[in-house]
Amino acid sequence: MAKSRQEQLLIVLNEFYKRPVARVSLELFLSVLAVIFFAIFAIKPTLSTMVDLVKEIQDKQKLLSQMNDKIASMSTAQQQYTQYSNQFPLLDEALPKEPMLLNALQIIEKVASENALVVQDISVSDLPSETEEVNIGNAERKTLTFNVTVAGDYLSLRQFVETLMTSRRVFLIEQVVFGASNSRDTQYLVAKLRINLPYYANK
Repeated sequence: MAKSRQEQLLIVLNEFYKRPVARVSLELFLSVLAVIFFAIFAIKPTLSTMVDLVKEIQDKQKLLSQMNDKIASMSTAQQQYTQYSNQFPLLDEALPKEPMLLNALQIIEKVASENALVVQDISVSDLPSETEEVNIGNAERKTLTFNVTVAGDYLSLRQFVETLMTSRRVFLIEQVVFGASNSRDTQYLVAKLRINLPYYANK
């Protein structure tokens, strides 16, 4: 009985596959499978290329944004440079590229004279060279220290110190020591100042 059923099943299947519809369905199924199989391998490189292109576009957009920010910063810097360029000589005067000790001493003598003070003594700790050309890219801030002794009344000495501190040339008053002195029965004050003179020089 079981054998006859198998035979009947084989007969039915043979008759089914002999029909054109069954053949077409099988061929269509295999064709679809083949198309899907080859499509996957054909599309995969394209998809990979598309992903790379999208990533490259995003990177370039990020780079473009950074460049736009830098351009905006440079434009702002250019505007500020133009705005303050006329004040650059003042900066060079305040912190010159050499000690310019003689010029500093002339300023001190002038301020002392304007305040009716007598310069009694000036001593310099070190006398650096002022002939060496300074390379801005290789420059560093240095300080020249010197001592000045002036004599006069208190208000004049105070004005002398304040004028030096507000001078265009930077004078850093590190120490002021007051003392009394007598000359021909006249008593007056003596101020001993230790002054730092900043400037730029090669490292």
